Amino acid sequence: MIPMESTNSTTTKHILNITKPSASRVALAKSDTPDALQKLCQEYWTWHFDESLSEAVRLLLSTELGWETMSQLTTPPVGEIISPLGYALAHEDKGIRDAALQVLDATVHIPAGVAYIGEECAPLEVDGFEIGVYSVTNAQYYRFLQDTGHTPPQDWTNGIYPTNKGDHPVVWVTSEDAETYARYVGGRLPTFSEWQYAARGTDDRLFPWGYEVDRPRCNTAELGAGTTTPVVSFRDGMSPFGCYDMVGNVWEWTDTPYDDEGNFRVACGGAWYYNHDYSTCISYDFFSNGYAEFVIGFRIAW
Repeated sequence: MIPMESTNSTTTKHILNITKPSASRVALAKSDTPDALQKLCQEYWTWHFDESLSEAVRLLLSTELGWETMSQLTTPPVGEIISPLGYALAHEDKGIRDAALQVLDATVHIPAGVAYIGEECAPLEVDGFEIGVYSVTNAQYYRFLQDTGHTPPQDWTNGIYPTNKGDHPVVWVTSEDAETYARYVGGRLPTFSEWQYAARGTDDRLFPWGYEVDRPRCNTAELGAGTTTPVVSFRDGMSPFGCYDMVGNVWEWTDTPYDDEGNFRVACGGAWYYNHDYSTCISYDFFSNGYAEFVIGFRIAW
């Protein structure tokens, strides 16, 4: 996904004028030229970026991780997707793995405001909070398991997630697993209203990007992936507050109970297994607290 900008009413792509893309990328990543990192990010970087990530991004962009062959995710069916960050999380160099985790640990501040909840667009005042830019990934969950000895998801083999899928959302986690992870990182699950606010922003949009589906902007059945995709795949689908994958890919647990007894929990956003009719900012389902499935994950709030 190469960002584009409008110059004198002409749309142009940011293309580096290079004959050896890999060598030029590495040279720019190691350069002290002020605009070198900006050029690289315009050409290659589809993830959230802020200044605190500069060194991690430089390290990742100077490493051979398949940057020049990164899938653009434009023509369904896309098939299996492995991103450069997926390769980084499987790298033998711990520094590179840690840099990738730093990218995935990014959060965004959601300011206090009025959210419009559900199909009725009922206005509700929401206090400010922090939320993960991405759903919790396999690699982040693996770090948690290593530190705590918690039971791994049932689709992992010998306690290890599938190869090169560290930046795919973790699945087969119960709401209880998700809450245990949340405590581990000093956070919590978002409430239903917080989740919708983070996904929808301050208006009544149906999708994080607006009101219609004009091209692939999330992982739903229409994409044809047939499984999860990296949480960083759809910059064009981010929410008004900068959150990725708020619809599609995996249902996300919330802290909100569905029943008075608190035995069932609300999950939001739809998943790759469902089409756009069931993967919107207002889509929700409910599952028992101890239930886990191949299309349910979560993200963390603070």
